[in-house]
Formats: sequence, C-alpha cells, structure tokens
Amino acid sequence: MPEFTRPRYNVTVITTEFEITGQIEPIGPWLDYLNAKDKYTLPIHNAHILAIGTSVGPAPEKPLVLVNRADICFIYLPDRNSHQNVNMLRNVVAAIAHIGPVICRAEFHMGVDANLLTFMDDLPGNFFPVTNADLHAKVTLPAPLPHKAEVLIVNRLHVPVYHAA
Repeated sequence: MPEFTRPRYNVTVITTEFEITGQIEPIGPWLDYLNAKDKYTLPIHNAHILAIGTSVGPAPEKPLVLVNRADICFIYLPDRNSHQNVNMLRNVVAAIAHIGPVICRAEFHMGVDANLLTFMDDLPGNFFPVTNADLHAKVTLPAPLPHKAEVLIVNRLHVPVYHAA
C-alpha cells in the first residue's frame, strides 16, 4: 500500500526569539490546524533556525523541529499554493499592527458585524490571517523578510498594539 503524504508548504515562522524557515504540513485548513485547542507545538520540517538579535549563523538543517505555538508571532506563507487553505472572511479593514519584531500594515479579515474595536475579542482562536501586508522590521532579523507579503497568519498573543491605517 502506498504511503499517504500531506502537502508541505514553505514557511517562515517568526517567534519571540527565532526566525525559522522550513515546511509545514497542515492537517486541514490552516486556521483550523493552528487553532486546534489540543495542540501546543507546531512541527516544522527541514528547518533552519536563526536566533533573532545575534550574528550567529544558522544551525544545520534539522529534519524536524517543534515550536511552541504560544511563542509564534506570525507565519509568512511565501507560496501561493499555500494560500488556498487559508479561510478569509469578506469584511476587510486596513490596519497597522505591531506583531512581535515587525510593524505590519495589512488588510484584516473579519466577520460582517465586526470592526477593529471588536475584532480581537471575537476571534475563535489565537491565529488569524492578514493579506497584502507591508512589513517593517523593528529589529535586524537574521534573514530579511520581504517588504510585501500576500498572506501572513498572525498570533493575536503577539499583537500588543493595533489601529486603523
């Protein structure tokens, strides 16, 4: 019997202390997978780990690393194929958010009755998508992020401040 494999998508994961590039195999839609209440770690395959705030080069590639989901600031999805499983709500509001080590101007997707005042309180989980993001690092990251990102998945635990654009 052939072995079943899930698609893997290239990602850059920014945590409170690390920038990790590698691949993630989401089980189902991204937001359902990331917001699963019974999961505390996120497996990243073929990972390169870079410490934020140091000049130390990357560690050798690791076949698998496990990241504490609570420490993830955001996940950058560079490949358009990975965007298909990110469910977006239709009400779009431009906002600026401080997300961990990055300032981000993006389109926030929320429910029809939601607005920026109620948005974070109404989220069913910690992770939510933003689109058409302009990224500005507040610190020097070990590997520069693009200045524009089509899709980010953000962890609200690392958004201390946000406001209308």
